[in-house]
Parts: sequence; structure tokens; C-alpha cells
Amino acid sequence: MTSGHTLTKIDLKAFNLSDYTINQLLEGLKVISITNGLKDYDRADVKISVEKRLLNYRVQNNNKAKLKRLLVDLNGESNIIEVDFLRRLSSDEKIEVLHSRIQELEIQEQHLIEETKRLLKQSRRMVARN
Repeated sequence: MTSGHTLTKIDLKAFNLSDYTINQLLEGLKVISITNGLKDYDRADVKISVEKRLLNYRVQNNNKAKLKRLLVDLNGESNIIEVDFLRRLSSDEKIEVLHSRIQELEIQEQHLIEETKRLLKQSRRMVARN
């Protein structure tokens, strides 16, 4: 999502929220500005509104899941990877899949470290020549 201090309805639509839910979230919030015809709302105000909405017992579970994903993003934790694709696997299978993924990432990390070292060494040589 956006990394600025404001959000628009389009930003909220990216979380697959219905127009009704978006209107409920933005109801009563102060419009900070209007950019290209879109109203900008303060992220902190939207976050508070999402937290209040999550406390409403009438909100359906699928909407709660969407709101929680939005809240994670608003909290700056959007790099969290969901692993819903594992839900039909047994615990042992989940562990095996995740373990192999960790090993793949460790190999990628090692390649990145080596590449970074190579580039640093190269840049130090270039600086030393000047």
C-alpha cells in the first residue's frame, strides 16, 4: 500500500474491502486534502477506525480477515507472508515445506552476501584509484 501519511478509498479498495465497509471505516473521519479528486484521510485515523470496526461483533469473519490484513499494513508489518496455501497439509508436511523454503532463502541470502562483498570490494578499489 502507500507509505505516506494519508490514504484514499482506492488504497482501501486494494484490500478487497466492499464499498459499504470502506464507507463505514471513513464515516466521520476528517478529510485531510483532496488530490486528483480523491479524498485523503489520515492513516492514524483510519487505523483507529479499523480497530473499532474489528471490535464490532456483527462484522463477518471474511471481512475481519480483510480488516486484519489492512491493520497489519497500517502498522507497517506488511512484509509478513501469509501461508494459507499450507492449511490442507499435515503438521509434518507444513514443517517440511517451510524448512525447505528456509533453506532456499538461506542459499539466496548467501549469494546476496557474496555479491554485496564483491561490489563493495570493487567500489573500494574504484575509490582508492581516485
